[in-house]
Amino acid sequence: MSLESRLRGILDDAKKKYFTEDHQDKASYEETLGLLVSKFCEWDGSKIFKVSTEAFEDSNFHSFNEKFNDLWDTEERNNDERLKIIKS
Repeated sequence: MSLESRLRGILDDAKKKYFTEDHQDKASYEETLGLLVSKFCEWDGSKIFKVSTEAFEDSNFHSFNEKFNDLWDTEERNNDERLKIIKS
């Protein structure tokens, strides 16, 4: 069995476990994978961002990835500034 087939099985299992019965058939594999990535990364935005950028890079979205990295860097700087204000 290929890794992709095994992943589809895991995603099908995750749909049953994490979505309400009325949403299980509506939930896409992408939605379910996103949920699992969030859980696997323990809702840590930096880790989720890393997974996303690796996926875009692997898919040859290099120009987009540069902009995405710039946006993330800006967000991180803004978060750092907000934390400084909160701590002072």
